[in-house]
Amino acid sequence: MASVLTSSTLPYRASEAWIYDTVIAPAVAELRGAAEADFVTALPAGARVLEVGSGGGQLAVDLARRRPDVTVTGVDLSPAQVARARRRAATFADRVEFVTGSALELPVEDGRYDAVVSVASIKHWPDPLAGLRECARALRPGGALLVVEADRGCVLDDARRFVARWRMPAALRPVALVLFRTYVAGQGLDLDDARRLLAALPVVDAVAERVPGTPGLLLRGRRA
Repeated sequence: MASVLTSSTLPYRASEAWIYDTVIAPAVAELRGAAEADFVTALPAGARVLEVGSGGGQLAVDLARRRPDVTVTGVDLSPAQVARARRRAATFADRVEFVTGSALELPVEDGRYDAVVSVASIKHWPDPLAGLRECARALRPGGALLVVEADRGCVLDDARRFVARWRMPAALRPVALVLFRTYVAGQGLDLDDARRLLAALPVVDAVAERVPGTPGLLLRGRRA
């Protein structure tokens, strides 16, 4: 993960995509699971969902499996991640697609989506506010925005529990915990950041809150 640790805004290379997909993504799935239940059930019938920072496609495939009526478009800066996501979603190719693109210039039409979701991606955006404004641009009026990101203010016990779910030998977890606190949560958001960002968006019913028992923050709202 050398290049990503050096600069969080660089796209994942193939080796880094594999490491994230294999070691870290299962723990991220548990993190987002706490925030997703209401989001998934609230999607309207036949919803179009945009995932920004779709990584290896785990969330998109999970949405397609849980809601056979929805279509999902994933956008990721890394061609290696897009390739992995397309392989993972092959059985859902009629409803799930992935494209390479930047969160700061989403390759989508205005107001096209019923929901936009982004998990553990915003810290990689050079300008988080610009990226969130792009997410809002992609939403239809009333469409739902859901963002989950690492909490820079997370407590040590929550970070330790999260890293304990990484698929790696237990002996490596102390080092992984330092890396997480420094390069992941350390480059994430704190609660004040989240509230400031939401306040600058054209959304209503905006909420920024910590996800209890996790090192995560949840941002949500609806397009005005």
